[in-house]
Amino acid sequence: MNVTIGGEFRAAFQSALDQQCQFWGQPLGMHGPYSMVHPRENRPCSIILGDRPVAITLRRAWESLRLFGKIKLMLALLWSSIRQPSENEIREWMESILNDRSGKNDLITKAMEELGKSFPSLKRVIIEERDEFMVAKLRQTAEALMHSDQNGEKVIVAVVGAGHVNGMIKRLGEKDHSCSLDNASSSMTPLDRRPEKILQGIIETKKRKISNDDEVSSLVTDIVQFDYSNYFGEHTTNEIEPR
Repeated sequence: MNVTIGGEFRAAFQSALDQQCQFWGQPLGMHGPYSMVHPRENRPCSIILGDRPVAITLRRAWESLRLFGKIKLMLALLWSSIRQPSENEIREWMESILNDRSGKNDLITKAMEELGKSFPSLKRVIIEERDEFMVAKLRQTAEALMHSDQNGEKVIVAVVGAGHVNGMIKRLGEKDHSCSLDNASSSMTPLDRRPEKILQGIIETKKRKISNDDEVSSLVTDIVQFDYSNYFGEHTTNEIEPR
């Protein structure tokens, strides 16, 4: 079908890798077929992994469903595995999306609407909670970068899935990042609106709690940074320190 799933993430990773490669004086062309001279080659570049771990998202999604919802989901997955669209159907569907210029054939919006109608709790956990998580991590990263000793212009580029763009923009525009998941923003104090406070409510499962799981607890404050050592040997990045 000539469609690259996750291509935007690979392109962003390659761009960051090229920038760090050139900052350390590594030769180009050894870390990917699309390596090129980067306009910010004189500055270090850190890659922050800002999404919630998949295992926690899946567990919270499953726990959000009642018995009927779980049965309904299993039947839907079974049906989708039996009745798979043909290549021609997929091609026609994709062409109708790509050739639409009216903006009325928004695939992501329609998909989110359908998910919300069939499984509202899944939409909340898989989409809305992750919007909250990623916005909180963006804010934590921005705060850490502001207090770092790195000189010059400081830039953050967020690469997220299309289904999260509108929700994250909305939350980033909310004053003091008021929590919109429980509609209790009017009674929240400034401390309640801190990223750490918001994260505490969207990372626990029935068994994995902040109080008994170090990995879950670390998600509240830690900024997870990609380790470049796999690509650059002994070099590591320390531009942003987890708080």
